[in-house]
Amino acid sequence: MGLHRFYCDSIDGPRIELEGTEAHHLAVLRLNPGDKIELFDGLGGLATAVISAIRKNIVTLEIEDVRRSEMPKTRRIIIAVSVPKGERFDWLIEKCTELGVERISPVIFERTVRQPGNPKAIDRWMNLAISAGKQCKRLFLPQIDPPMNSQDCIEAIKKDSPNCRILAGGVSGDCPSLAGQPFGSNDVAALVGPEGGFTENEEAFLKSRGVQFVRLSDTILRTETAAIAFAAILAAQRNQTQ
Repeated sequence: MGLHRFYCDSIDGPRIELEGTEAHHLAVLRLNPGDKIELFDGLGGLATAVISAIRKNIVTLEIEDVRRSEMPKTRRIIIAVSVPKGERFDWLIEKCTELGVERISPVIFERTVRQPGNPKAIDRWMNLAISAGKQCKRLFLPQIDPPMNSQDCIEAIKKDSPNCRILAGGVSGDCPSLAGQPFGSNDVAALVGPEGGFTENEEAFLKSRGVQFVRLSDTILRTETAAIAFAAILAAQRNQTQ
């Protein structure tokens, strides 16, 4: 069994302290002074550290070594998805993180039921991504955007990645299958609408911005299922070309 892994936004030693959730997690695992752990910063850094002291809500660590990896020079996967109700978006964030999605954009479409209003929502979503990142041993955490409308989302994607190929989930039998699409080295973004579907105005707007509609399945998928299907297929295709 490998070393337990924890998140810290700064792993530059020689000595650092863990607080809050990560310190609590370490206490739950009943680790003791002298035990070794791993630390990652979500930006490609991975450190080995030794626990030197455990106090209430604070763990002091001595850094032994730090290794840094460069961001893989492969196409990025962006999932831009209507925010579903309840805990379904939490599950979506966890699975997209595990699958290697680089960016998750919550989108408010006309038929989106839930519109996040809590300014701390992004912090909570990032904590979910951190937990998933620790579990799957991922070194680079996904970028999670604040909720935005579809127009702002597309503009943000195009500004960040001008050559990005933008797809959207379609239900028409005329839509080509995503699984049969060829992809080069450009980034790929997938727009997933609400369970009520895109409105006619939204569909017309997306097509005017060069968005290609593709088919994931012959069945109607729930929002989070469609998002995970996009992520899994795109990740598998990317792995085949590496």
